[in-house]
Amino acid sequence: MITTKEIKMKLPADFTSEYIEEELKKQGYDLLRWAIVGFDGEFYLLNIAIVID
Repeated sequence: MITTKEIKMKLPADFTSEYIEEELKKQGYDLLRWAIVGFDGEFYLLNIAIVID
């Protein structure tokens, strides 16, 4: 099944899409897509689409 969720992620000042994808993989997500949808000064809010069993 495919689902979406929003997660907060603290990111370094210099980040790349590869960094974000690697961090999401380390957290165990089977990632289809992601987008930054918000920022509160300390954390980025990511909307991700993932495959779950």
